[in-house]
Amino acid sequence: MCVFWRDAGRPHKCVGPVRRLALGLEIAAIVAAVAIEVCMPPAQWIETSYANGAYPVIDRTVRAVTGPLPFCLGDVLFAIAVVWLVRYWIVAFRRLPAGGRTRGTGAIALRTLAIACAIFVWFELSWALDYSRVPLADKIPVHNERTDEDSVGRFADRVTDELTRDAGPAHAHPLDDATFAERLVPTFEAAIHRLGDRASFAPPRIKPTLFQPLLQASATTGFTDPWTHEVNVDATLFFFERPSIYAHEWAHVSGFTDESEANFISVIACTTSSDPLLKYSGWLLVWENLPEHVHLTHPMGKLAYDDIMAIRARYVRNVNKQVEGASRSVYDKYLKSNHVKAGYASYRLFIRWMTGADFDRQGLPIVRPGT
Repeated sequence: MCVFWRDAGRPHKCVGPVRRLALGLEIAAIVAAVAIEVCMPPAQWIETSYANGAYPVIDRTVRAVTGPLPFCLGDVLFAIAVVWLVRYWIVAFRRLPAGGRTRGTGAIALRTLAIACAIFVWFELSWALDYSRVPLADKIPVHNERTDEDSVGRFADRVTDELTRDAGPAHAHPLDDATFAERLVPTFEAAIHRLGDRASFAPPRIKPTLFQPLLQASATTGFTDPWTHEVNVDATLFFFERPSIYAHEWAHVSGFTDESEANFISVIACTTSSDPLLKYSGWLLVWENLPEHVHLTHPMGKLAYDDIMAIRARYVRNVNKQVEGASRSVYDKYLKSNHVKAGYASYRLFIRWMTGADFDRQGLPIVRPGT
């Protein structure tokens, strides 16, 4: 049955079938979102058929569109979505007849929910299923006796020595983003292939973001947009921080969405490089994630110490504690909702692999056979 109506002098229109189709699509989007959340495939299937099947194709397709753009398409889409949502509610609510606002508001809310579910479905299919791939903890054997406080202390001394040794050469040979990205390729690919990726992932382009003030205020060093696969890095980072932060975000683009896994890949890719800046940057990332009260016995060189103090001074200067706390709380909930049990604390878990895993002569972790 068609319902005919006239709007501000426009011709009659038949809206019954259109509305039924719209309602059907809305329900389908909601059902699909619920189905994905409830019926998550097993980790091994995701590892084989998604992380090493559909996802590399999706990434290449998405980045073929977003990569060449000189601006961050994710920022634009977010702004459009917010403006559209606010306008949609205002306009739709004003058009409701006085006697039908309760029912009409329900219809508006249903459509909003359906759109959110459709976005969620794309988020899962284009990105978030990688959260449920076989975790590195199941791939890397760890000797528990090498993860105690004394072992971590000895490892921290090694990190101190590495920073002291590499600081001078790193400062003598600073690199721009494009150059260090190119130099990371061999060791980065070796790391992700050892840890489960069969495909290669081209280095992403670092783009400026409208959310730079938020990155600074929340102490967020980098961000990968899960819908557009674009990488943003805090513009105030020092040149010696950028390679490891970039490699961390590149690991996300390569399908390792877990924060600790991305940190581990970044450290392996940087510290196994022959480039002094990359090595130095990787060891700095390790240093920033060591336990706060780790016991050190080795002295640190002045240049490395000054760099660490400069990083901390920038933190004090830029970070808003309330914004940082709110950001961490939201991200903690986000990670836990995506099956990362440790939430925000997962960033530092890779130190366990650094101290307890075995590594080959190339500095790559030894994994269990068949993983």
